[in-house]
Amino acid sequence: NIEVLSAGADEVPGVYKDIDVVMSQQQDLVDILARFNPRIVKMCGDGSKAED
Repeated sequence: NIEVLSAGADEVPGVYKDIDVVMSQQQDLVDILARFNPRIVKMCGDGSKAED
């Protein structure tokens, strides 16, 4: 589950897909080497300058 604490207008939680479903659909294209489970991700808020 995704819990949004703060986000810009372009960060809509509904666009995120279940990674296990996505990876299972790509199993003929990829080899899974590791899994990363972030605890928290902080995104730019509205009006903030993006890093890129």
